[in-house]
Amino acid sequence: MAERTRRRRGGRRSTHDENVDEPIREMSIASLGSSHRAHNPDQASPLVASTHLRTAREWSVECPRMIYVLRNLGLHNIRHLQFIRLDHNLITALVERWCPLTNTFHFTVGEMTITLQDVQVILGLRIDGPAVVGPNVVGLGRRWESWPDCCDELLGTHPGRDTVYHAPGDEDDTATFRMGSSQFESMLPLRWLRWTFYRDSYEQLAPGPFLYHVRAYILFMIGCFLIPDTSRSHVSLQWLPLLMDVDSFGQLSIGSAVLVHLYRELCNATRPTRTYIAGCVALLQVWSWERLYIGRPTLRVPQIHDLGGRPLGCRWAKDRIRELPSGNTLTYRDEFDGLRLSQVSMTPYTDDILATLPAECLEGIEIWRARVPLISWKRTEWHLPDRVMRQFGGIQFTDVRPMELNFRRIDGRGRADLDWTVQYRDYLEIWEDRRAYVVAITRPEGTGNQELGTYLRWYMSWASIYLLQPQTEPPETFFPRSPGERLVLAVDQVSELSARVQRSVYIDYTTFDTTLPEMSQTRDAGIGSHGSQGPRRSTSDAPSRSRRSRRQQQTEREPPRHSMHIPSSAYDMFGAGPSTQHWSPLAAQETSAHEIFYGTPSQHPSTQTFIPIAIPEWMSGVGLPTSPSQQDILLMGGQTSEQYTDVRQHRPELPPQDEEFIEEEQQLQRRRRRAPDRYTPGSRALPRHR
Repeated sequence: MAERTRRRRGGRRSTHDENVDEPIREMSIASLGSSHRAHNPDQASPLVASTHLRTAREWSVECPRMIYVLRNLGLHNIRHLQFIRLDHNLITALVERWCPLTNTFHFTVGEMTITLQDVQVILGLRIDGPAVVGPNVVGLGRRWESWPDCCDELLGTHPGRDTVYHAPGDEDDTATFRMGSSQFESMLPLRWLRWTFYRDSYEQLAPGPFLYHVRAYILFMIGCFLIPDTSRSHVSLQWLPLLMDVDSFGQLSIGSAVLVHLYRELCNATRPTRTYIAGCVALLQVWSWERLYIGRPTLRVPQIHDLGGRPLGCRWAKDRIRELPSGNTLTYRDEFDGLRLSQVSMTPYTDDILATLPAECLEGIEIWRARVPLISWKRTEWHLPDRVMRQFGGIQFTDVRPMELNFRRIDGRGRADLDWTVQYRDYLEIWEDRRAYVVAITRPEGTGNQELGTYLRWYMSWASIYLLQPQTEPPETFFPRSPGERLVLAVDQVSELSARVQRSVYIDYTTFDTTLPEMSQTRDAGIGSHGSQGPRRSTSDAPSRSRRSRRQQQTEREPPRHSMHIPSSAYDMFGAGPSTQHWSPLAAQETSAHEIFYGTPSQHPSTQTFIPIAIPEWMSGVGLPTSPSQQDILLMGGQTSEQYTDVRQHRPELPPQDEEFIEEEQQLQRRRRRAPDRYTPGSRALPRHR
């Protein structure tokens, strides 16, 4: 392997050179091509977290006897971590940044990842102990001949195909269960575990049956919260033999098992065809909230005073959150592309915060920076803290070693009889000697900006840091993607509309053909202020419009985007009696602004109301016609429209620049509104190193 490494690194230049050697180029997301969902994320399947937090909440534990045993095993805190609300869009955006070649997230500010430190501080699980793996004990000539025999000894029973089970507290809810599907009956239904072993109190149970319930609860929490799989309904029985001695199970490195499964699920979720992401996604989300400002909710009590002996992740429970941002995947992609150092907390776990945590969150602090393989049965992944030394308060150097060159991810398919203790013998030896592989840390002197700049120049020379594809053509419309952009757009639109109102100092009578007698007859007929030929459609037509297609609605209800149209409510002014006030185009502007901002015509009555304004002195000589008197309207109401001169001839003469402005505005009104152009993000737009 050393010879192969020398051969691959032959002719390697310094990391400060302009060019980057070939092994480093191969660590970028862009080198994975179409096998990574970042290549074309819009074509990839949307991700859904395959977790069972809601199911886990159904098995609450308040019995002091059960809590005492779970506390001795280091698992009592998981009953407080089930009330975390998941943001699936944020999880999808994080997966698009995950690089399976380095087991890190590639952000614009450098590499970041979830480490053993995060697992212990956030979840409070043990990380310092033997690896979670064991020999095969089920099969011919072994401890148990079948998995049902193992369940009968360690749980006291197993699901029967012909047995009808009743839900606790609801006798009408019944179901039948069977063990697994095609996995040789090696999986247990999660619902069967709760229906069979859930109790309000375990005080009256004998020691033997009480151990059955303890094992069942631990299995249930492994399948629901700690290490769920994509089955979404079962838990693997490979954990049950380890629970034969409950005290020994509490000494295992459960935290490293949770992390290795999360690593593997993140790698699997980067495939474009992947639909579900399993593993402890709550750990992934809380890690993001602790270190990144993107998608972070607002806490009721931001300061950490007293967690009541619970891990740090409990402060993000639903009852402690005041407001959870409702972002979408496109918004998160854009925000990750614009991520700045000021939006990242590289070292969120300060000494003051660590002082408030229970003792189990600080055991094994010396192996937080161990560069070792993590093992959990059939899965193994490398823990690489030397790539993210800034998360431990140190200087990040550029001479980082890549992942093991001959490392290959394998799963348990077709390897049911494989002894994983033999398969991973070399990795287990490294894990047992984990303290010898702790990466030394170098603290920065002064601000450390020089070392940071050197690292970022090296990192940006090979990493795929921008996910959004640059535009090849200028957009014809602007689509705001984030709340900040929508606010800026609203301010700009208001300023533009105010300027147009000041310029629109006349009524453009060319936009409608209704004469004054016809408007008077329409008003007298009781139809209302909305004439049949007015530019706005009556609100009574809403039910009929709702039955039409969306395309027809957009075509028929094309709004007057500028103040050249007279709203139908302006007809009321002709029957309002003598008036010295003039109609203001502000009503049309309000309707147009509402549709620009929200995409739908406003139903607020203020947009259909006549707004009289007093004409200022600077507008007195521009030719605005005054409202006709009531006597004029009555005289015209009894005659035909042909006996009167068309109102178009009353239009005043305008300067040439105003004529051009009118023509431009009318073209904008007739132009069909285009759909917003959402440009597809993708790593194919990134520069490829050759």
